[in-house]
Amino acid sequence: MTSQTVSIEERIAELKKERNAIILAHNYQESEIQEVADFLGDSLELARKSAEIDCDTIVFCGVHFMAETAKLLNPNKTVLLPDLDAGCSLAEGCTAEMLKAYQDHLRAKLNQEIYTIAYVNCSAGVKALTDVCCTSGNAVKVVEQAPKDKHILFVPDFHLGSWLKKQTGREMTLWNGSCSVHESISRRDLMFLKQEHPDAITIAHPECVDGILDLADEVLSTAGMVAIAKKHSNQKFIVGTEANMIHRLRREGPTNIYLPAPGIPAPGEASCASCVHCPHMGLNTMDKLEACLRDGSPEVVVDPAIVPAARRAIENMLAIGR
Repeated sequence: MTSQTVSIEERIAELKKERNAIILAHNYQESEIQEVADFLGDSLELARKSAEIDCDTIVFCGVHFMAETAKLLNPNKTVLLPDLDAGCSLAEGCTAEMLKAYQDHLRAKLNQEIYTIAYVNCSAGVKALTDVCCTSGNAVKVVEQAPKDKHILFVPDFHLGSWLKKQTGREMTLWNGSCSVHESISRRDLMFLKQEHPDAITIAHPECVDGILDLADEVLSTAGMVAIAKKHSNQKFIVGTEANMIHRLRREGPTNIYLPAPGIPAPGEASCASCVHCPHMGLNTMDKLEACLRDGSPEVVVDPAIVPAARRAIENMLAIGR
């Protein structure tokens, strides 16, 4: 008698029970991981959920800074990341050492205190040097509540910061960092796609460059994209963010049509019909998810010396809300 084949989804479910684990997955994870996750969300939703979870182990299917945030909020729990190399161009472009040096320079230049707001896409070391974190979902509210008597330094996303200046009217110094994924959306091909589908609503993430945001009907975090998809039926959307977001949108608004915003074509190519993918998010796979649950590694750790300050910046963000 042959033994019944056990699927990888079943093995993951069994390993979760053995470790009393819960799987959190970002909206940019591949569809198979989204389907086995216990909770899907954007950075703010996942931060909130990680602080509420009653379990021994958190498996964070996202990128390193997200798993670090979960560890900061859950110091006594084991936090696993299927691939420790799942990084972020924004986090890599603004280290704690770089930020500390620039803060000192800016204080001396302005001869006044500064108020540092860090987009959550940064390392725990950078968070420890900031007054408050934000996500794309609550960034406007965070900036609006910043002290009026202090100059704002916004790190590390220049494009999000530029959009926030327009939304809030607050003067800010912006760090010159960017998301390589959102910068890869082609403005030219997006214009062509909008012409082909004049009935479509174009939604774009605020990490996109100004030229893309100018073409968008709505500038939204991924949570905002989920909300607008739920509100509509039989509507066509052009989606200006990481490609795997479309799987989440189809789950929440199944009667709608979702068209991926085109990427900038490679040299020699006329166009790039395939949409934009994050290579860091793509490092997490079902095989690696199963392996990290089985082996209890790789585990995310944070230097205890920076935990109090980094956690305070996140808690200040959570207190402000969406």
